[in-house]
Formats: sequence, structure tokens, C-alpha cells
Amino acid sequence: MNATADILMVEDNEDDIAVALWAFNKHNLQGRVEVVRDGQQALDRMLSRPAGQTKVILLDLKMPRVDGREVLRRLRADERTRTVPIVVISSSSHVDDIAACYRLGANSYVCKRYSAARAGEYLIDVVQYWVGLNRIPESPGQEQK
Repeated sequence: MNATADILMVEDNEDDIAVALWAFNKHNLQGRVEVVRDGQQALDRMLSRPAGQTKVILLDLKMPRVDGREVLRRLRADERTRTVPIVVISSSSHVDDIAACYRLGANSYVCKRYSAARAGEYLIDVVQYWVGLNRIPESPGQEQK
């Protein structure tokens, strides 16, 4: 568990994790990422983490134990995690999946891109926006970095 990570990646596919970590390493972001492999681990981690620490959650939909939709629903229902940006990263481009995620409070929905030439680079674009440019409300006593 990385206590200083400000990017929480919730993904159960080992190949997708490896590609993402390779891209994060290439862009010197590896120390800022924590990976959990199912929805229950994501909930446990987010609901025990100090408010304001996580800058963005990269959330897969289809996972064991607790699926991404349920994670999204529970995080949006909790005052501590309501404003944390959640980007759904999914292989599904089905309109019902996209609409459901936005109804549940997703900030963005990105379809996974598989490209040998630019492996994982789409995640860098996502992270650069949500961590580098986006601002979220501050918790009392905290300042944005």
C-alpha cells in the first residue's frame, strides 16, 4: 500500500496493470500510483484514506467481489469521497455502460485503447489532466498542491 499515492488504479486484469505501470514509469509517475485489484479493496482503501489525498481514481467496471458500478455508487454516496474525481476506464463502449456510469457520478468515461506503438499512453493523458490541471474542493485545513 502506497500511503502517498494520489492516483488509485482499480483494475483486475494483470496485462492492463502491466501496461499502465509501464506507461506511468516511462513518465515518472510510478510513485504516485497505487493499484488495487478489486472493488472491495478500492472501497476499503478510499474509505480509510485521509480526505483530499487521492487526486483521481481510475476505475475498471468488470471486477471481482464488487464491480465498478457499485464502487462508483458507494463512493459518491459517502461524504468523504463524493468529490474525488473518478474516471471509468473500460473496454466497453456500450452506450448503456457509459450512461449508467455518468448517472452514478463518474467524472469521465474512457475506453481502453490497445496500441503497441502507444501502449498505455492514453492513461498518461487522463492522469495529466486530472492530477495536473483539475482542481477539486479542498477539505478544511488542506491546501491544494
